[in-house]
Amino acid sequence: MANPGFVWLAAGLLVTKSHDGSAQGDTPAEAVNRWGGETFQHYKQLYQSAEAAAAGKCLPGTILTSAYQLLLERAPDPSWAGIVPGFRHLTPGELAAYDPEGLHSHGWFYTTFITEGRLYLQWLMSQLRTAGCAVEQRQVASVQELAPAFDVVVNCAGLGARELVGDSSMFPVRGHVLRVRAPWIRHYVNSQCLDGECYIIPNTDTVVIGGTVQKGDSDTTPRGEERAGILDRACRVLPSLEAAEVVREWVGLRPGRPAVRLELELLPLAGPLEDGRDSIHVVHNYGHGGAGLTLAWGCAADAAALVKEALAAQRQH
Repeated sequence: MANPGFVWLAAGLLVTKSHDGSAQGDTPAEAVNRWGGETFQHYKQLYQSAEAAAAGKCLPGTILTSAYQLLLERAPDPSWAGIVPGFRHLTPGELAAYDPEGLHSHGWFYTTFITEGRLYLQWLMSQLRTAGCAVEQRQVASVQELAPAFDVVVNCAGLGARELVGDSSMFPVRGHVLRVRAPWIRHYVNSQCLDGECYIIPNTDTVVIGGTVQKGDSDTTPRGEERAGILDRACRVLPSLEAAEVVREWVGLRPGRPAVRLELELLPLAGPLEDGRDSIHVVHNYGHGGAGLTLAWGCAADAAALVKEALAAQRQH
């Protein structure tokens, strides 16, 4: 990890990862750090709130964990070191505990949050319904077709932005992960292996291990050789995982882009509407790669500000 970026998320965890099709890329570091810092504070508030254990389901799925980042070579402290609590360099003893083969020469420790998307999204949806929002699910071929019913459209289409708004810079970043039953593992570990990625992330009831970062690969079928490699790398870091039962395996596609797209655009319509409008304001908020949950709240705040800007512009006309 010669150049660690502010890509904190893997399977719901705020972590450091080198960038390949993820959120940072050409996105200004100041923006990424700000979005990530605001999102970190949001998860902290959720963790400390009474809703953290809503209905006994650990909604909204946010838990606190210690993180151990193992590096093949010593690297400069990351730009976010002052944001996460307790950032420091690993002691030799700590490094040895998660590096039985002695492959890593350095490492970091810090405290961070795991936010499980499968739980967090349920909680967000419940917040929307409580606020009186209407939820409709249907296929949309173009942003313009929404103009008659809406004053502003927020485009969070991810990889779908290739077709929806013709963004040819979007690309899939394939990720293959496993979920195992290993209740004795309560800390996050990320290891730089010479033969691939390795991360071990405790969730509320299972542990996620991974993974792969394959730019341009859109195949969502699990591959046996990758599965074997993921398990082998994880067991080399934590040999006790050899006894863990695999309960789920899946492949997802991260919405890769050279940079996050977060901006306001005025798109022309094919013809004027009954109210006289000949264009529609669109707030684009997509292209976050594997850092969607990592940057979500900060990006949402900026997107909401752009919606207000668009509405104010409409009132002036």
